[in-house]
Amino acid sequence: MAKIKSIRLFALLLCVLIIPIFAGCTLVTTNVDKYLNEVAMSYDNGRVTVTREELISTYNSIGNSRFDDSSTPTKEGIESTLDLALNREILVDFLTANDMAEQREALKIQKVELTTFQQNEVWQKVYDYVNDSVESYEKDLRQEDDAMLPSGTTDEEAESLYEDALYDKTYILVEDNDGNFVLQKVAKDVEVSNKSIALFNVDGGLSFSEKAEIAYETFRKNYWHWTDSILMNENATNKTSYSDRAWSKFINQLLRNEVDRNLSKTSEDAFLRQIEKVYDVYYQNAVLTVFQERYEDSVNVTSNMVYQKYKELYDAQVEKYTTDSSVFHSAVPTSAQNVYYMQDTTGYFKVNHILIKFSDEQNSRIEAEKKKLTNLEIDKATYEQNVAIIKSETKAQNGATLSTVYNEITSALNSAGTESAKMSAFATLMHKYSEDTATLGGEACYYIPLDSSKDSMEKAFADNSRELYNLGKGKVGDISAQWIETSYGYHVIMYTGTPTNVEATGNINTLITSLDAYRLNPLYNKTMLDKIIESVTLSSYSDYENNILTTIKKDKSLTKNEKVYSDLYA
Repeated sequence: MAKIKSIRLFALLLCVLIIPIFAGCTLVTTNVDKYLNEVAMSYDNGRVTVTREELISTYNSIGNSRFDDSSTPTKEGIESTLDLALNREILVDFLTANDMAEQREALKIQKVELTTFQQNEVWQKVYDYVNDSVESYEKDLRQEDDAMLPSGTTDEEAESLYEDALYDKTYILVEDNDGNFVLQKVAKDVEVSNKSIALFNVDGGLSFSEKAEIAYETFRKNYWHWTDSILMNENATNKTSYSDRAWSKFINQLLRNEVDRNLSKTSEDAFLRQIEKVYDVYYQNAVLTVFQERYEDSVNVTSNMVYQKYKELYDAQVEKYTTDSSVFHSAVPTSAQNVYYMQDTTGYFKVNHILIKFSDEQNSRIEAEKKKLTNLEIDKATYEQNVAIIKSETKAQNGATLSTVYNEITSALNSAGTESAKMSAFATLMHKYSEDTATLGGEACYYIPLDSSKDSMEKAFADNSRELYNLGKGKVGDISAQWIETSYGYHVIMYTGTPTNVEATGNINTLITSLDAYRLNPLYNKTMLDKIIESVTLSSYSDYENNILTTIKKDKSLTKNEKVYSDLYA
């Protein structure tokens, strides 16, 4: 199956699983079995349930961002999350359970059984998740000792990351015999793997503790991304290990999360319980993804469907922005990929950038200097001198100096002949060096207003972007003559073009070809046509999913126990 590289919103898909479940979350609760295992909602006489713990996990993963605008959970937000969690469980049960075969047949829906390759993908996500969790502890430990390992990206890896960020198109635009442009579905690549990478044989009839021990040792020996582990490296000469200490912190956190619960207290058992939670989320995601992809394969998006969807979105924004143009000026700088009616195409221009951030350690030292200044321990001149020294130590993640990185950027751009080649080279270097994750994907770039009174970004960044635009007279591919300092760190800015307004008027051919030529982010290949096709497909699938859920839930019992979760929004 082709890898989906765009960010897609599945109606019931959970994108994040927070670990530990109660650390730094919007919702917290007493960490005891009595409360966590209570059923908040039950379907079909207990066939499917959502516990308080599952509700909290779902809310922290996606519910707060989807249903609550503020940082304080609301009753409506909690209950919408509860409905989402239950519907997700119901649909997965319907798609996978053997005893639902008759109901699936009646709705002409095939059972979802993951292939070996798809199961491997699930396990790989689980492994990545655990490694990321442990590595975050190691990073903190190393930072405390100023012993960070170089973690930059190589040229080859950067090129690969850039290629991975390019959009896998689901449709292409072709001209038919009558001279009309029509959408043609792209055939998917099928990837097959017969090698399972599961931690253990879940059907082996083993006890929980036996499975836990196998899972623990298998992960540690084969999949843990340790850097200096003494326990895993027989030839190690160091007496201390950041990796081993990080692993201990990770396991200890899992045990602390369960301290008041009636559960076994071994490291192996705690590890397996966490693995099973994470696996369950990714497994359900995979099932729902297969279900959605099957539906999408059965649906053909037409040029007329795209035309109608774009016109709907465009006309809605015309009304909104005409009523209050400040809404437009507020949305454009950082969210232009979601602006369909570009009300002002002459007042903005596009930039991309490479950001090398101040480290946490640098920021801490700067804050300490500010405190000294506030307490009159040093004068302003001394403060500025000390801060300048701290900032002069800024380096890229691989340890390269700012001057080295800038020279590499200019060399790559000088070697690129065309505007397109320059932007491709810059994008590759973004993936090698930049720490602004928002602009490393397919859709987002920054729009800078020519009128400084409309700025929403830091003054230094916006002013230097305008200077770049004015000096180059709008020459795409030009970069700032030096590093630009902001409170985040240092930036190299590239001018990447001016906005486009594709009016929702005229014939379908004109609109479709214009949308296909409109790149959301000039450095990548995803177009507005791709985005509208996604919108049409998602809308169609959401209606289909809702209809399926309505049908399978008909005449089934549904019990909600508000007492179990009412304190979460009280």
